[in-house]
Amino acid sequence: MKLFFDESGYSGCVMPNKNGSLYNDGQRHFVLGGVFVKDENDEHELLQKYCAFKNQFGFEGEVKGSDLMKRENNRALEFFITNILDDKHFYICNYDKIFYLSTLVSVYILGRPFQEKEPLLFYKYVSALSCEKDELFLHYCEAVAHNTEESKKAFLEYICSFPYEKLDRNSNNPYILFATKMLQDLFYDDFPLVYEAYSCKKTVNYVNMTALGELLLCLKHQHGINVSEIEIYHDRLIGYEAEYNQAFADKSIDINFADSKEHELIQLADNICSIYRKCFEKSFEAFRANRQWDENIWFSENYSKIIHKIDMTHIKMVTQIADWALAYTVRDIFGTAKDEYWENKNRFWNLFFFYKERIYREIASIDVTVSL
Repeated sequence: MKLFFDESGYSGCVMPNKNGSLYNDGQRHFVLGGVFVKDENDEHELLQKYCAFKNQFGFEGEVKGSDLMKRENNRALEFFITNILDDKHFYICNYDKIFYLSTLVSVYILGRPFQEKEPLLFYKYVSALSCEKDELFLHYCEAVAHNTEESKKAFLEYICSFPYEKLDRNSNNPYILFATKMLQDLFYDDFPLVYEAYSCKKTVNYVNMTALGELLLCLKHQHGINVSEIEIYHDRLIGYEAEYNQAFADKSIDINFADSKEHELIQLADNICSIYRKCFEKSFEAFRANRQWDENIWFSENYSKIIHKIDMTHIKMVTQIADWALAYTVRDIFGTAKDEYWENKNRFWNLFFFYKERIYREIASIDVTVSL
């Protein structure tokens, strides 16, 4: 068994960039794409299929996902989604960086025992917090950078005074309630982020390894396999390889870093994660701006097709609940045929709330203590 991975989307930096932002423009989401083959025959068949695709459309050498998103390659993209993708080989981890930071803040303020005993309530709080202004998370990152008792105390005080827009601004707000209690008891604890990120100069990358862990956990559950028995290949990340393997050493998981030019299934992983992220982000941008019926339709239609081919069981959504529900809704509204959304768009809210309730039930049944 082998797994081939590549990434799309800037994974750092959590420290403010020159624009005072937590992430580069259009880079809020990080996507990890995986290609899984069970044996040599399976690997050979998939490689033949991919090589035939490149030959058919005249691609020479390495094909990047960004190449397939060019207008002149629309036919190749349609063929790729329809004939290359399936629900057997492909996996996606869709990571919202602000949601990740929101989870860390919530674990710090509300506590790990609360997360384990009340997973649904915890997830609802995290989802709401992730919709607040970035300023809150910038303050969190600053406190993490200093990592002193004074910086932790200052952050807790900031949590209590922050002008919330999605959550209450009074004691009904669990973050204010718990932070106040921590201040009264002089109980500041440690910030989780310092244990879940790695640094290189002034950049702090904080979702790469957690995204990889999420996908490995999915494979463990869906296939009932020991992930330490899988050969893992990742596109070369100069300067970070040792950090990765150190992070997974206690799980007996070794990651081979290889040049994508020499491994076509790493190229294939690049293709799927790049295409997925572009379609996802552009589609969701339109929905957030309430222009989903007249803007970025092409991206929404392709996003729907991708989900139909890969299946949502192969897509790990580490996002707020609304975005998770929206993925299902876009899949059903836009269907697989061009302009099909005109017939389906009146079903939008019914579908959205249906999937939201289904996700609630799924979260309530999750055992958050399970690990690799």
